[in-house]
Amino acid sequence: MKELFHILFGEYSFVQVFGFMWFYIIGYLITALDETTDRDVSSPNTPKKWRWKFWFYDNWRRYVVTILATYILFRFYTEFTGNELTCFECVMIGLVGDGIGTFAKRRVMIAKVNRKKLMETNNFDMS
Repeated sequence: MKELFHILFGEYSFVQVFGFMWFYIIGYLITALDETTDRDVSSPNTPKKWRWKFWFYDNWRRYVVTILATYILFRFYTEFTGNELTCFECVMIGLVGDGIGTFAKRRVMIAKVNRKKLMETNNFDMS
């Protein structure tokens, strides 16, 4: 089991991985909260009232890309940079990982969401 953990997470202990995740989440939340403040309630592509269901369906692909990008940046950080990972760098990876997810949502076809179709399919309140 130790060998598998080493392959998946590199030289880091469970406690280090858990601590680094805390800082990744902080970086991620900064980017995610910044993006949700850009929500245009007057747009025909978003419901007038906040809906968790809409938020999930609109962003789930982005979160998959974010998780994968963040994991890759974390796991291979030492190989990429030649330096040990620090808590500050974990915050930066959280910011960059979600930035990659956001970019994919806007530009990569498989990660894009057709909001008009999403609004019609789920009968979200348009008023």
